Amino acid sequence: MAITDTELSPSAKIKSSHFILPIFLAILISAIFAQIVMVALPIRDSTSLFGGIDKVFAAFNILIIALVSITSFFLFLHFFNKKRASALRVLIAAFILGGVLSTLLFGKLAFTFLGLASPLMLLVVAIVTYSGAYFAYLVLVDALSRRTRNLLFVFCSGTLGSFLGVLMPPVIAVGVSLFLSVLDLVLIERRIVENMVGEEMYENLLIDVTFSHGDWGVGIGDLTCYAMVVSNALVNFGILTGILSLVLILIGVLITLSISVKRARQPGLPIATALGVLPSIVFLFLL
Repeated sequence: MAITDTELSPSAKIKSSHFILPIFLAILISAIFAQIVMVALPIRDSTSLFGGIDKVFAAFNILIIALVSITSFFLFLHFFNKKRASALRVLIAAFILGGVLSTLLFGKLAFTFLGLASPLMLLVVAIVTYSGAYFAYLVLVDALSRRTRNLLFVFCSGTLGSFLGVLMPPVIAVGVSLFLSVLDLVLIERRIVENMVGEEMYENLLIDVTFSHGDWGVGIGDLTCYAMVVSNALVNFGILTGILSLVLILIGVLITLSISVKRARQPGLPIATALGVLPSIVFLFLL
């Protein structure tokens, strides 16, 4: 998963509502898909889809995910240094296909629950698959407009984040979210990526992998992580907890936005994610 920062120029004048909207929509999409899982797969234990998971096993999974994330990230940067355009297009195309695959999985679950006829399901699957492949192709040939790309980023962040949130046990989801937040903070504050690829290339990278409008943008990694946190809280601890997590993330985003206006660049994950996982942490360790 690409981890990018929330970026604003000091002179940029935007409305907070415009900045919040894509984040809210991505989270809303993730919540809708998570709700499909809750309705189609009712669980006996309302506090967890993976009740009784061993803590050692959870810690091991967090470690594996962390190692895979770090390795994938630096392999991408190595490829990016040599063939920037190709690396970015492959990354974005893979992200879109991941969102489409998540949509198909949730769609199959919904069709099965509703008992709809198989031919209709196959038709929908064919349409979604073709659309995903078509948009991925447009990315690879650099023929996708910024407006369409932004819409795809919001939708795919929501579906992919929801898939990850539903799939992970809450302990692992919280651990991964906090790890990504720390990684985001270290990468931005120490300017690791800029030092590896150069300032100009880094700016171009941000433009290509963010939901951007004018002088500001929010990374697809940020959107996906926010969606994952809320969907995981909703599925494992109930709709009220999911709503509280959503509200806390939006508050964190507003705080990050206010800091970004002064600092020009601020990691998007740490504040919002730390607030967003608080309800899940309360349920996991205090109740």
